[in-house]
Amino acid sequence: MKNPKHRRRAHRSRGEMISTFCFVLVGLFFAGEARVLWDEGTQLKGGAMGLCAVLCIAAGLRFHIHNLWLKLAGYRK
Repeated sequence: MKNPKHRRRAHRSRGEMISTFCFVLVGLFFAGEARVLWDEGTQLKGGAMGLCAVLCIAAGLRFHIHNLWLKLAGYRK
């Protein structure tokens, strides 16, 4: 029996779309800043900004990651 808390659903509310857009937009901005910092020779700051960019983009893809995780968990059974 599947847990009803973890079922696949379409995330289409206005607030979810706005937060997803903001996460992706900020992630892309951070990625650009990371590239600039890396090219200026500050690898530590550039690497930290790159990590923040990856995490922001992952937050923007959180619903897709969740659905993929459920699909992969279904194959294991």
